[in-house]
Amino acid sequence: MELVVDQSNLSHAMRLVSRAVPSRSTLPLLQTVRLDAQPDRLSLVTTDLEVGITTSVAANVSTPGSVCVPARLLGDYVAQLPGEPVRLSLNPEGHRLRLNCGRFVANLATFAAAEFPALPAGEDDRGLTLDAALLRQAIARVAFAAAHDEVRPVLTAVLFDFGQEGLTLAAADGFRLARARLSGVSAPAQQLLVPARAVSELGRLLGNGETVRLLPTAQDRGVHLVVGETTLFTRLIEGRFPDVERVIPQEGKTHVTVEAAGFHQAIRVAGLFGGSNESRPVVLEAEAGRLHLRARGDESGDADVDLPADLEGEPQAIAVNTRLLIDALEAVEAAQLRLSWSSHQTPIVLREVGRAEIADLIILMPLSLPALTRSQAAA
Repeated sequence: MELVVDQSNLSHAMRLVSRAVPSRSTLPLLQTVRLDAQPDRLSLVTTDLEVGITTSVAANVSTPGSVCVPARLLGDYVAQLPGEPVRLSLNPEGHRLRLNCGRFVANLATFAAAEFPALPAGEDDRGLTLDAALLRQAIARVAFAAAHDEVRPVLTAVLFDFGQEGLTLAAADGFRLARARLSGVSAPAQQLLVPARAVSELGRLLGNGETVRLLPTAQDRGVHLVVGETTLFTRLIEGRFPDVERVIPQEGKTHVTVEAAGFHQAIRVAGLFGGSNESRPVVLEAEAGRLHLRARGDESGDADVDLPADLEGEPQAIAVNTRLLIDALEAVEAAQLRLSWSSHQTPIVLREVGRAEIADLIILMPLSLPALTRSQAAA
């Protein structure tokens, strides 16, 4: 194996594939990157057995071959090299991969490429092509809501639901639910539970792509997501995702339209107060012409803010978790938000105003505050 490759291209490729390298593993081979030198191309592959990333760069290959080398060491080393061509040459007798770049020379320990785990093949005849920009927006609005623990594995996934209305993405963790819909996607009805970690990695890959190709594997146990020269493979989660449409409240008694940036800033301020526990509740009081926010903490103090707002329906209050609400607002791009709820005990629904290309919403479960419950009962 011998080839010459551009330093910046190799460094960029290593940054991409390193995201699938486990920080710890009982299998040393999983902490390596497989290098495959073929005519005019150098392919790089990493995997942790659940997620795999493959990419390739142009290279002047004089001797084809394959080898595995420590991924993080190679990535860190190449990143520090000058912007000059890098020559890679394998010495099979010494089991070392030699790197030459200007005045820099290094020899990396190697592992047999034949022992590197093979990724399942995607079935191109069943593939789908999706708009990368719209998918990236949908991922940003949904992935944050997935659960982080594995008590209920299906909730650690993002649902890709192909149906008559297009492609619907949804995620939930029991306290919140986010949904985004891409109309105009035509595909056979199917549901894929894609791990949220893989979805977030896909969102990063979609930065400069125009389209993304989705290729299921045999028996639908995994899926390849192809963006340009890079492919992200992930195993799918088995199970049944909750019925999203049944969870969404169909009506509300209170509807408030507020400027999104100002609301985001006010919630961040309120999150500094509201007690010492993780939820840090804030009470939203909808009144004619304004939305009043108040946060109280026995040890931290209190904060209040009034925001201009348009009210439709009944004036009433609801308490929410500032941490969860901030996560939701981080995904908002529209200038205005519409908040709807029926009572202080029912979910609050957030919708972006004026977004026609993606029908999306976020649902947050309310917090139960004794003082708020008493005041609502008295009213």
